[in-house]
Amino acid sequence: MSFAKKIATGIATATLLAGTPALADYPEKPVKIMVGFSAGGGTDTTARGFASYMHEAPTMNGLPAYIVNLPGASGQKAAKAVLDEDADGHTLYMINIGTFIAGELAKGDDRPYHISDDFVNLGCASQLVTSLQVHASNPAASMEEFIANAKESGKEVTWGTSGAATMHATIGHIFFDTHGIKHKKVPFKGGSKARAALVSQSVEAVFGGVNTVVGFEDDIRALASAGAERDPMAPDLMTFSEQGTDGIEFTGLMCLFAKAGIPDEVKEDVGAAIAHVAAVEGYQKYMKGNDLASFYTDSAAATAAQDTMFEVMGPVVAEIIKNQ
Repeated sequence: MSFAKKIATGIATATLLAGTPALADYPEKPVKIMVGFSAGGGTDTTARGFASYMHEAPTMNGLPAYIVNLPGASGQKAAKAVLDEDADGHTLYMINIGTFIAGELAKGDDRPYHISDDFVNLGCASQLVTSLQVHASNPAASMEEFIANAKESGKEVTWGTSGAATMHATIGHIFFDTHGIKHKKVPFKGGSKARAALVSQSVEAVFGGVNTVVGFEDDIRALASAGAERDPMAPDLMTFSEQGTDGIEFTGLMCLFAKAGIPDEVKEDVGAAIAHVAAVEGYQKYMKGNDLASFYTDSAAATAAQDTMFEVMGPVVAEIIKNQ
């Protein structure tokens, strides 16, 4: 090729590149985080704390995140809203994997989505731990006394939870069915509303996040917590297994999800932002003040935990549906 042709080719290439818009940095606008429950519960509390610091992450271009509450169907309404948006990382979804999975399993063949196919777990910055809660006036000081009193009365126990098909609801079913206690579940649109029902004694017990007791200690007493080990934020609260009830050894990592198809670069940027926020002292203090743990779990580990929980909860939810 002659020198003149090389120059002409170079000019044409430069002109073509100049006319091609550069890929925009993510994010281009504030990031919306959907929450499928009302304000005041564990999911909403975590999401608001996280969103307050997300803009500080170097990968977020200084742009803020904001929360949109869309309660309904144990979080599924908000999840479906995320799937209606573009897979560009500007609309995300926060939920604990236990509730996310329980909701899908409860729908069976009618499930509105399949988490593993339709969503990407970007990482987690906390966890939600279920507890059995009673009103402060309840004579039971332990889970053993609660069980004994329920059986002795022979009455149906009315209990509340943050949704019909949440991790809390699943654990509640396991508990009552294991001990042969007649019960009736009353689902609410969020943990704060379930808590309000317990405070007003509209229900006799609640299966909800350990954190929802904070600030209501004069009205509510937690009797036991789920998980293989005690909740680090409530170390004096014995687990169900310590008090004689096995099969409730799971907790839910609180994770940020995106619609499947999100670009790898955006996935990496959000993952880096989750790691950054989890390490921020202000976020850690905020979470501790709400009796919630703060730690980082990356996308790969979170997805593996998600797959394991599917295996654990699958037969449990199937048995619950069978007995309803």
